[in-house]
Amino acid sequence: MPAHRKSLDQHALHNTKPHDRAADTSHVPSGRPRFPKDLDKSLRPVFKRICRLLQERRALTSADGELIRLYCLAYDRHERNVALLRQEGELCTYIRLDSNGVAHPQVKTNLRLKVCSDAERQMADALNKLGFTPTAKDRAKPTSGAQTDEIIPGSMADLMPELVRKAR
Repeated sequence: MPAHRKSLDQHALHNTKPHDRAADTSHVPSGRPRFPKDLDKSLRPVFKRICRLLQERRALTSADGELIRLYCLAYDRHERNVALLRQEGELCTYIRLDSNGVAHPQVKTNLRLKVCSDAERQMADALNKLGFTPTAKDRAKPTSGAQTDEIIPGSMADLMPELVRKAR
């Protein structure tokens, strides 16, 4: 017969962690990434917007900077190529030479369409990894805030706080 399940208070008293319950917060401390030096200054609002949205969800860490940087690069590539794609249209006429060197016009899809769709795919992948999709937002755990000393009820720090010095 299996052992009875410990309550959360018993786990706190014994300084153990329940292995069968999901943690409410991530063990990763929260932080804010620095703006990368290789990004254009015009991408600063995009970087800050993503950081602000992650911070509102309490899911921003200092290690997210590289993934946000990749999102910004894909966003910039997508923005530039979509503007050109709108001007040129989705179908373009290209000149093809046959084996005799005679030019033949040929209608094909614009080559920028593939660049745009690849950038969209990269942006969607980065947003999924950052927790912005409906399925990923439920899996993303809030980051832990600043480490605070938790006083466990019935412990030495609770019963005799004058004996326990706080290390700073």
